[in-house]
Amino acid sequence: MNTVLLGNQNDTGAGNMRNEREKNILKSFLPKQASLSILDIGCGIGRWADNFKDIANPYHGLDFSENFITADKQKFKDLSNLEFFPMSAVNIDKTVLLPHYNLVIITGVLMYINDNELKNVFETINSFNPQYIYIQESVCLLNERLTLKNFYSEELKTDYSAIYRTSEEYETQIRQYFKKYIAEETGLLLDENTGAREETNARYWFLNRGENNDRK
Repeated sequence: MNTVLLGNQNDTGAGNMRNEREKNILKSFLPKQASLSILDIGCGIGRWADNFKDIANPYHGLDFSENFITADKQKFKDLSNLEFFPMSAVNIDKTVLLPHYNLVIITGVLMYINDNELKNVFETINSFNPQYIYIQESVCLLNERLTLKNFYSEELKTDYSAIYRTSEEYETQIRQYFKKYIAEETGLLLDENTGAREETNARYWFLNRGENNDRK
């Protein structure tokens, strides 16, 4: 969990702390006693499947990594309401998915997507006409984006590339592509115990389709 969420292979427990905090944040926005159809774009290790396995009807997780999908299918093989599909966020095959979901989750994915592909991702999310959208992404706290290309991480022991956009950049795109949604809540997710850095943090946005605001 630490490696996936924080880029840290040390067993500090910070990843579990972050997951628990984020789970509680998202659940606080959703209707109580709800049964929701959920689409998770970039499901990774299946943490949202685990977080929502009791209320998902169904949960569909997508990830570019076939290794993650294989592991998730094995981990949750006894739960028929959870399904996993190897699929890129920028090339979603809607023919194997539901036409509509109550909740779409996309966390920690957009930083790996180029600007010219973001439009496609947001338009695809819109096409599912979800009641709720939860976006969480790493952001740069400086005045401009931070772009890394083939950057060597001492913690991950490998090269990686990512775009740390500013919160303002994402909010401009959210207003542009999700016009019928109300941004009910946004905030920084991390503190010093869960991976906050001087230059970067993770920000979340919870969007609710305006014409049916039924959260209780």
